Amino acid sequence: MTPEKQIQHEIAENIVLAGEVLFSAQAWKFFQTLGRGYLYMHKVLHIDHTGGNNFSLIEGTSQLGDKMYYTAKGTQAWQMMQLSAAAASQPIQYAQFYALIDNYDPRIEYVVIVGFNYGSDAREYFFFRRPEIPPEQAFKIVSDRPLEFGIESL
Repeated sequence: MTPEKQIQHEIAENIVLAGEVLFSAQAWKFFQTLGRGYLYMHKVLHIDHTGGNNFSLIEGTSQLGDKMYYTAKGTQAWQMMQLSAAAASQPIQYAQFYALIDNYDPRIEYVVIVGFNYGSDAREYFFFRRPEIPPEQAFKIVSDRPLEFGIESL
């Protein structure tokens, strides 16, 4: 893995860990209304790697904003993702991803993708999460106290 990919992966993992309870709650909410699927967050990030441990991060604005989205299995967004350049360039990884969606237990698990950039620079990292606070319980916690999680309502 290149240093740039490693940095992106670490950033993606940190985003997921920092938002675990909120993401878990959102996953349950969306599962209840839309069925099986995954959470998706997009970031624009340019990494200028000058060698060794030297690099700088320049964060841009995503066309999707900083919101978390949900893509339900069988929707148009799901079908477009199956045809994406990332899916085509990593068929084994995405076959594993599709199997996760078919088999995860939404009461205690969720799946999230953090995507970076667009076009030939696009990368996606997916995470299968079994959070300490299960999605159904997280939904109740966040619904009862949304301001603690930086949102107005869930």
